Amino acid sequence: MRSFLSALMTLVAMAATVLAVPALWLDLRIVDQDGFVSTVAPMAENQKVKDYLADEIAAQATARTDLPIAGALVRPLAAQYTDSEQFRLDFADVVGQQHAWLFTEPAPGEDTSVMQLDITAMINRALNLTGTPNAISGPVVVELTNGASGLEAGRYAEVGNQITVLARISAAVAVITGLLALLLAHRRGTVFAWLGFGAVAAAVASWAIGLFFADRAKQEVAGAESSGRQVAELIIDGAYSDLTQVALIVGGVGVAMIVVGFIGRMIFAGRR
Repeated sequence: MRSFLSALMTLVAMAATVLAVPALWLDLRIVDQDGFVSTVAPMAENQKVKDYLADEIAAQATARTDLPIAGALVRPLAAQYTDSEQFRLDFADVVGQQHAWLFTEPAPGEDTSVMQLDITAMINRALNLTGTPNAISGPVVVELTNGASGLEAGRYAEVGNQITVLARISAAVAVITGLLALLLAHRRGTVFAWLGFGAVAAAVASWAIGLFFADRAKQEVAGAESSGRQVAELIIDGAYSDLTQVALIVGGVGVAMIVVGFIGRMIFAGRR
């Protein structure tokens, strides 16, 4: 009876682990706003991202200010700003705006088809380099996506809540049933190795799920303006890269568990 229960708990733990790893990553790195910002923030170092925002800053500043500066002068100032540490902080704020637009239910009457980013602070910081602080009162918004992209405000609000619930339940089930399986097992080394196989399966599943959703996300932003689409794709690639690293770590842990489990079984068998 103990062996049967241990085997059952092992199977449940393996299945729960396959669900828990990608669900936890999605919850902690995508659904959670702080986690999403930390995942995407390194994209501020990408030259395409800096060029895109420098172009937007220059275009908006030239169109909205009466300062006696030629349009050709604004772009180099914007480029200088995007190379600064302050830009990295402001970029994190812009990324947070994108996350809030996608994962927060929109207010009644709000336009849900257009994602707009407020870049007033970015423009003023660039113009500060000319010695004219806070030249623009704002808000200055730029359109990142429109109705043609298929994205809507709050589109992932409900699914985000579902992912959070799934992540917490599956993780709890994986831990509890895994411990029960080990406690009930006659051959704990074997059970430990099987739990390792579960971790390896979770890593493979996470990689495959990430590949699928990265491709799906790129399809959803395909209707965006060219430069905006390229930035969105870079952000998607950055998130997928982060998930791939997590999958490699989990897979490595799983392989180590398999090795330790088999070694433990051989040692135990040698003593009998």
